Amino acid sequence: MFRKIPDWVLYALILGGIFFYASYLRDRIDAPPPPTDLGPLLPSETPKDEQVITRVAEPRSGIGTAFSLDDRGLWLTARHVVDSCDQVGLKITNQKIIRAEVEVYEDHDLARLRTQWRRQPLPHDVLSQRSIGETGYFIGFPQGRPGEAVGSLIARNRMVVRGRYSAEESVLAWAETGRTSGLRGSLGGLSGAPVLDKDGEVIGVVTAENPRRGRIYSVAPRALIPFYPEESGDPEPVPHNNYGLQADKLRRDRRIAQVLCFVDN
Repeated sequence: MFRKIPDWVLYALILGGIFFYASYLRDRIDAPPPPTDLGPLLPSETPKDEQVITRVAEPRSGIGTAFSLDDRGLWLTARHVVDSCDQVGLKITNQKIIRAEVEVYEDHDLARLRTQWRRQPLPHDVLSQRSIGETGYFIGFPQGRPGEAVGSLIARNRMVVRGRYSAEESVLAWAETGRTSGLRGSLGGLSGAPVLDKDGEVIGVVTAENPRRGRIYSVAPRALIPFYPEESGDPEPVPHNNYGLQADKLRRDRRIAQVLCFVDN
């Protein structure tokens, strides 16, 4: 005679099956194509680098992404996210915003934020040469929601900025190869996000995109050298087939946060 299986056992089996299927489905949906073999080293910048023209609009309230630079409350984001804002803050929760003092850098699309919010900094590798075909992970808040994208490094370009201010700088161009499931259209809100290599180290900052061409542009690694000490923390490699889990952890630990720009009417 068969004994009746306790209800809690059945519930555990059902929940376990749901979790397994959800994890499997996420892997299948979010996993980008396998990384390609690395090509030659990325060439040095030259006057003949392809130009990318961007225009900075007049000041208005907006959103972006920032990440921890050190354990003293310094954060890094893109200049165009916070330039000319009347107030800037880091969104910690829906009920908590930490005020930030802004220091913009005219030579690059970078701005440093000084706050009272201290988090463990992201490890970095801004000195190594990069290779064509290597993978970059862009983690932040596209469209104001947690999300991420993946790209393959294809070239070095020259970004020319016009509009509210003018600037020129060398940037890295990435061909987008994957993004968060359900994320469609522009990656607006990802500006200022860190670009991580396969080892989980910062190698750039998201500065612009070209949705029509499927391109993401990042500030060149050498522009970040003044912001970092020579030594870096221990990196945590990004699992290519499940990069979303690593991204979620960095946001959950508040080492990557959403930036809010407020412009008075």
